[in-house]
Amino acid sequence: MRITNKMINTTYLNNLNSSLSDLTHLNQQVSSGRSYLKASDDPVASLKAYQVRQNLSRISLYQDNISSAQNILTDVESSYAELNSVLTNAVEKIIEGESDNSSADDRAIIAEVLKQYQGEILDIANSKSSSKYVFGGSDMYTVPFSVENGTLYYHGIDVNSDSSSFAEETLYYDTGLGLKTDASGSVISGSAFNIANPGSSVFGVGVDSDGITNNIYNLIGDIADKLASNDLTDLGSYVSKLETVKDDVLINYANIGQKTNFLDFLTERLSSNSFNATKQQSSLECVDKAEAILSYNTQNTAYNAALAMGSKLLQYSLLDYLR
Repeated sequence: MRITNKMINTTYLNNLNSSLSDLTHLNQQVSSGRSYLKASDDPVASLKAYQVRQNLSRISLYQDNISSAQNILTDVESSYAELNSVLTNAVEKIIEGESDNSSADDRAIIAEVLKQYQGEILDIANSKSSSKYVFGGSDMYTVPFSVENGTLYYHGIDVNSDSSSFAEETLYYDTGLGLKTDASGSVISGSAFNIANPGSSVFGVGVDSDGITNNIYNLIGDIADKLASNDLTDLGSYVSKLETVKDDVLINYANIGQKTNFLDFLTERLSSNSFNATKQQSSLECVDKAEAILSYNTQNTAYNAALAMGSKLLQYSLLDYLR
């Protein structure tokens, strides 16, 4: 077959354009640092990268939820520490008031101190973490405790009401534990982190078989009233109840520490997952800069060589002869 000048020119120009296209592609990789600019450039890698990006987005959401939960638990822990301190001081004052060495006036003064402690307990019960009430249970945006006409209410229910009047409260945060729901749409316990700290459970509700309140605030108030009236009848039962309540506060305090440790573990795990996912994303989307620059220089040399060769292959025109 006879090779014509037109065939030579066409083949050369096609190869030259192909070389220029490769050079442009390598230039884009070097300048952008990405192995592809459009999903169509590498459909398989782009699909995998999209899945990795989704995973990173979920991890970021989990990390935000854990951070929020940690902030709340930090404030809950501080509130428990304050509550324990108040109860410790209250017990000391009550023991002093029980003593035979205390007069009616002394007990009246101690009663006033207990009333002040009672106010501090109410402040602790309504303490906040940012805009959230830490002891609000499932409703952390409404003031949990209020006092009306001397009666303490938790979300509108008298705390001395029967415990059955207070529903179980939960508030779940998705922290990457595999959130699941049952047929009714309720979150399955264990598949998410329960951040709720119901004030009804922390400060107590209802009364015991002896008619003594289970609520810390009311219990301190009742003891204060007895000391103010110099009535030591059954005071020992009230003090014993207060000691039990104080022990329960310490147990709850310790449980908060366990929850905090668990969140720290989740934080470390998610940090490791994020690192691995980011590394995988980099391998799918990013180019090796050194390798890309080397490839670009090699292609640039080949392209310049092709240009030089073209000056010999391309047929001279009439203008070249006239010149």
